[in-house]
Amino acid sequence: MRKTVLYIVKITLFLLIALYGSMSFAQTSKLWGKVIDKHTGNPISYANISLKLDQDSLRIVGAITNAEGVFTIRDVAYGNYRLKISFIGYDAAVVNPFVINQSQYDMGTTALSVSSKNLEEVTVNSEKRGISYQVDRKIINAKSFPGADKAIDLLENMPSLQLDVDGRLTYRGDGTFLVYINGRPELNGEEKLRQIPADQIQYIEIITNPTAKYDAEGTAGIIQVILKRSRLEGYAINTSARFSTLGSYEWIFSIDQKGKKGGWYIQGQLDDFVQRKFTTTSDQIITNGEQEYRTFSDLVKKERVNNSYLEFGLNYDLSDKDYIDFMLSADPVRRSSKYTDLGFYKESEYLSGELLGAESYDYESRFKMYYRYLRAVTTYEHAFTKDRSHLLTVYADYSTYLHPLKESKIDTKTFIDGFEKLGYLAKEYNEMIVETNVAYKNKFSDKSTLEIGAEINLDHIPKVTTQSGTFDERNRLRLFEDEKQAQKVRFEQNIFSGYATFESSFGKLDYKLGIRMEHTRRKSNYSYQAEDDSEIEIPAEKEFTDFFPSAHLVYNFSDDNQLSMNYSRRIGRADYYELIPLKRYETPYIYYTGNGNLMPSYSNAYELGYIRSWGDNFVSAEIFARTTDDLIQSYYRRGENNTVIWTKENVGKSLSAGTELMAGYDIFKWWNSNLSTSLYLYRLTVDLDNHQNEQEQMRGDVRFNNTFKIGKTFSVRYLFAYLSPFLNAQVKRDAYTYSDLALRKSFMKRKWEVEFSWANVFNSIRYSTITRGDGLYVESDFVRKPYFTFKLSYRFNNQN
Repeated sequence: MRKTVLYIVKITLFLLIALYGSMSFAQTSKLWGKVIDKHTGNPISYANISLKLDQDSLRIVGAITNAEGVFTIRDVAYGNYRLKISFIGYDAAVVNPFVINQSQYDMGTTALSVSSKNLEEVTVNSEKRGISYQVDRKIINAKSFPGADKAIDLLENMPSLQLDVDGRLTYRGDGTFLVYINGRPELNGEEKLRQIPADQIQYIEIITNPTAKYDAEGTAGIIQVILKRSRLEGYAINTSARFSTLGSYEWIFSIDQKGKKGGWYIQGQLDDFVQRKFTTTSDQIITNGEQEYRTFSDLVKKERVNNSYLEFGLNYDLSDKDYIDFMLSADPVRRSSKYTDLGFYKESEYLSGELLGAESYDYESRFKMYYRYLRAVTTYEHAFTKDRSHLLTVYADYSTYLHPLKESKIDTKTFIDGFEKLGYLAKEYNEMIVETNVAYKNKFSDKSTLEIGAEINLDHIPKVTTQSGTFDERNRLRLFEDEKQAQKVRFEQNIFSGYATFESSFGKLDYKLGIRMEHTRRKSNYSYQAEDDSEIEIPAEKEFTDFFPSAHLVYNFSDDNQLSMNYSRRIGRADYYELIPLKRYETPYIYYTGNGNLMPSYSNAYELGYIRSWGDNFVSAEIFARTTDDLIQSYYRRGENNTVIWTKENVGKSLSAGTELMAGYDIFKWWNSNLSTSLYLYRLTVDLDNHQNEQEQMRGDVRFNNTFKIGKTFSVRYLFAYLSPFLNAQVKRDAYTYSDLALRKSFMKRKWEVEFSWANVFNSIRYSTITRGDGLYVESDFVRKPYFTFKLSYRFNNQN
């Protein structure tokens, strides 16, 4: 294994050296500045910076401002220059000829004014590359990937990122993400990624080694979704309708109004969305001495969700120094998840190899979950300086259910001479989630910035109940004989955090150091009713304190030639439902129980990356290593007779080490290509149930995305992906490939757009999984069919 890692490191270092090329040793200067909105003082991100010699109009050096409106241009030879700063919707600013004759040159802060010209007739034909690379993150441009309906579809274009056998996002072998939306953390982040339409997204940031400023949750880092928002005054109206051959429909609308002092928006979604439809066959074998139970199933599964919501937001400049932002989100109708399984089961029992009996029946399963959600978020900022380099930010987030969450599952087994109904009922009473954050940032020199902050995160559920049993003809529940009466859990998790980061530079080296402390108090107390009607309570309480350092260094050979190194420590906490120790029926042969003793997992991540750009073309290489202790995974055990019980466990530790390569290139003006690949070693050491074993697997994923522009209003996008085999403590999955195709046409001055997409073009999403445990073996085959989607969009915009 050590030889393999060294081999990977040697190859990648060779690529880095080869890509670096030659360096210039001429007398040069570092030029920097900041761009803000003249009226609001807010920084302007992604403004274009053009620097050219006063006497040579053909020699131009460019840059783009970052999220804080700051730009930097390095290796500028001494001489006379002109500088132009521009951004769509703003009047350009031109700095008259000036002389650079020192190693450091501060351009100061430039304020842009909103253009008086109406932008309705402006057509922008430029395309950002699909994947770009910044200091500590990768950025996915939403428009560059075909067949993407939701945010989670876009993420499948990233190398080393996969959906695991449980349908959860993993990165470089394992690890979970914390999700942010426009800078706001989402506690149900992965669910949110399945809801956000791709056409509402400007870009997605993958932050694998976050600084100490961010919550340490998520052993793989942070996924941040940046939604489309306009800075210009006036109205913008967007609406779209989408239908698919799976039976989905979706209507989305948004109205965005901006004025001189602020603005408001309202957006909503009404849908009935088929998330997945697939067929699966499974052969489950359970052995106990000479006794063997074998269960075969053939099912068609359909997962349908309703994510309808209504959201209102406003922002207002209270003064030149004070800004407030408010968001209220509520569900006008009940959100729901509905899963159906249709097919048949056949179960057989053997003793010493001889068949004792067999039984077959038709099977229908219906799962339903309903809830309505309310969320309110307020952000207040006070700027001590015009350029907001000295800033105080206060953030408050409150969310709860409007009424208890209800969940039910009823399975019907139909025999020749009758039927039987099994299942469960569950309820979650009014979860309350509160997050508050206070942050203070001050730039006390030209090069150095200090930021400190404190956070409180509270998650309280007063009562969670579940009951499993049989149902009569009117679907009234009767508990199983061994089911405990009045089972319930009270859950609380309180996290108190503080952090500090320091950012500065030394010559061509930029660095940012941070430290974060988090103290967690967690309760998942379980109780039930005894035979004498008394209540028996089993407490499950944990309390722990952790420190999370981070370090980011970037060496800038030039603006188009960067080398970065970073490190961070992260924590992965179990979801609340994974901690609730309630046994629950799932299928006639599978039961689930939570684990109140589950401990967090911890990871240490190291990265070395290099990027080289040529205009819109780029290539980047990265080597990485990440270790995870107390890794959390699903774990399956043999139950009574022909049943299986699964739960979440700290299964052991893992190592992921390897390399990633990304490249984007305009083959022709009408053909843009993006390639993402990864090759890494994944090693998993399992230490559980008095068993120890070590598994190794080389993984290599490929995503190849192509965009063809035919004229000004028609484009074709094609994606090919290969996903390598996957394993965890007990499950192995085959490799598979898939292709997506999308055709997009706009008309009537780009106000209308139609899109036709074809997912899984070659019907190639077919794979098998094998699950092994003590006396347990399950082999399953999965097939997902192709489907088509039609989408019609309308956009009105008079913002100027």
